[in-house]
Amino acid sequence: MDIRAPRSADRDALETLAAMVVGTERAGPLVRSHIERHHVLVAEVEAHVVGVLAYRTDWFQCTFVSLVAVHADHRKRGIARALFREVERASPSPRIFSSTEEANPAGIQMHTALGFVPSGHIDNLPQGYRELLFYRRVHP
Repeated sequence: MDIRAPRSADRDALETLAAMVVGTERAGPLVRSHIERHHVLVAEVEAHVVGVLAYRTDWFQCTFVSLVAVHADHRKRGIARALFREVERASPSPRIFSSTEEANPAGIQMHTALGFVPSGHIDNLPQGYRELLFYRRVHP
C-alpha cells in the first residue's frame, strides 16, 4: 500500500470514492477544492486508488478530516489507519478532529478503533442526521 498525494489521473476514482460518503452532487466539488489546497491523501494498492482522505487545517486552528472513504473490497485492511497516520504527520496542529453521522455504525467503530474519542455533535444539518464529532490528540 502506498499513501501519496493525488495525481491528475486520480480525480475520477477519488470522486467515485467520495460519492460513497457525500453523494454524487457534492463529491466533485469537495474533491476539487481539497486538491486545490493540497489537502488530499490517496491510498493506492497494486496501482489502484482504493482510499481517499480529505482534510483541512484551518478548523478552529486544528486539523479536521472532512472525508475518509475506502473502497468496500479493501476495508478492514488498515487503509483508513494509514491515511489517518499520514494526515497526523502533515497536521500543523496536535489536535485532529473528524466526524461521522450517528446512523453510520461502521464510521463510529472506525473512529473508536483509531483512538478517537467523542467530542460532541452537530444537529440540524441538511442530511437530517446528527453528526458526531471525534477528537484525537497527536503526540509530537
